[in-house]
Amino acid sequence: MKQLICLLLVLVMIFSGCAANEDEATSGTAVGSQVGEGNVMQQEDQKEEKTALYLSMRTAFTLNPLLNEEETVDRILKLIYEPFVSIDEMGKPVPNIAENWYYSEESRVLNVRIRQGLTWHDGSPITPSDVVFSINALKQCRDTGVYAVCAQRILSAEVTGENTVAITFYTADSNNLYALTFPLISEAYYGGEDLATSEKNFAPLGNSIYAFESYTPAKELRLVATDNSFSSRPNIEHVSVSITSSGDTDVFSFEQGMIDALVADETVLGAVNLEENSRSYSFTENYYDFLGFQFENPVLSDLSVRRAIAYAIPKESILEGVYLQNAVRAEAPLNPNSWMNQRHNETYGYNLQSARDLLAEAGFTSAQQEGEPLSRNTQEGTERLVFTILVNEENTKRVQAAARIAESLNSIGFDVTVEEVPFAEYTARLENGDFTLFLGGWKLSYMPDFGYFFETGAAHNYGHYSSAAMDAAISAYRQAIGETAMTEAMARLQECFLAELPYVGIAFLNGALFLNDQISGVGLPTEFHPLEGMEYWQLE
Repeated sequence: MKQLICLLLVLVMIFSGCAANEDEATSGTAVGSQVGEGNVMQQEDQKEEKTALYLSMRTAFTLNPLLNEEETVDRILKLIYEPFVSIDEMGKPVPNIAENWYYSEESRVLNVRIRQGLTWHDGSPITPSDVVFSINALKQCRDTGVYAVCAQRILSAEVTGENTVAITFYTADSNNLYALTFPLISEAYYGGEDLATSEKNFAPLGNSIYAFESYTPAKELRLVATDNSFSSRPNIEHVSVSITSSGDTDVFSFEQGMIDALVADETVLGAVNLEENSRSYSFTENYYDFLGFQFENPVLSDLSVRRAIAYAIPKESILEGVYLQNAVRAEAPLNPNSWMNQRHNETYGYNLQSARDLLAEAGFTSAQQEGEPLSRNTQEGTERLVFTILVNEENTKRVQAAARIAESLNSIGFDVTVEEVPFAEYTARLENGDFTLFLGGWKLSYMPDFGYFFETGAAHNYGHYSSAAMDAAISAYRQAIGETAMTEAMARLQECFLAELPYVGIAFLNGALFLNDQISGVGLPTEFHPLEGMEYWQLE
């Protein structure tokens, strides 16, 4: 009898716990609600494992895509929101919500027609007023916002017809079309609320393949497949997005099977074994590594010396031994896959004899004493090939690449050492010009513009490079409007870069989308949208 009473008490406790947790679960769809952790929720999670995809992102301080400042959050929001103008796999702006366009008023005003039949998730139509509202909202974002560079180019926008809008830019510029790659938000949904404080920033109304379901701060964002006006309804019904603290946490979570997808950059490719029970899909990122010069150094301002250095950099050895083939050899800072890249032949291949000939041409023919670097005599005195490659110590691949470059240069008469310093000191010394050579990398914008780095007086022109020819080529590209004009101007800009060598390009790094091997139907990810085509994914 005592055993029977105990059993009944246990059963009562179990059923009471299930009922309480079920109430919590059904009321947990509101923004910011807490999800119950009882037996019912555990059963639901087990059931959902067959229909849900598990992803990750950092902490979201807003789910308003125009105010968001975090790249991984933007990656997830692209599943909810469509961009006004999209970017294809070659980095080219292509129609999306914007169906077609043409310039007027000296190429400062872009007249855009909106595709008809597009709707928000509540069924209301996407209108030109939503475009104007989104642009005005975008201009409220901070400089650290994901789409801040877009806001900085747009002066104003106005509705000009039932399906048309006119967008005025501050200046006529070839890259202005890239400024329209931001997502749209619904004017009617926000209804005149203050965007900075609106609670709807955490309950987004989107228009893409997944709709918002619930958000639990610091824990989880849940999405649900939805019918939409852009593509087919996704095969995978639910998406659960965990909030993680870092990229390292994402790697660990993927290895342990806690998330199904991982977008990895060059810092983790090859460093851990992600191939077991997974598939990878590579794409070339806009991350460009290069060797930079201090042009105030009289030796490095000599083009023959810079060309000699370019020939002496063992790019293939660096790609194979340092980047583990997870990079694409490159010279100019234009993605090798870019629609504007007309150059596919290497100008400065690894050739030590060509390097020696160029040094001799520059007057570096002998050393003052045996075992010392080559030198030359000038009116100012003796100049020697003695340099230091500045590198930040946290980037182990960069340190290894610098060591290989130094070894190769030293084999032809240089005396080059590698100086590893903390990142804070590294950036301070670049800004102060306290270096001779430095190994660096740029995360380039989708808007290809060499002016940020090579234009006379540019903020990121750390080596104080100055060239009237380069300034003219940069200006000509900015004034080129239309695909043909842009391609031709970019070709001339690349030729100027290769002729003047303000940098020696090394590589564009590869990224990859790693997926649980139970996922099929995957297309090719892109730098702009690594989760592109997720509506076609299937869970086997």
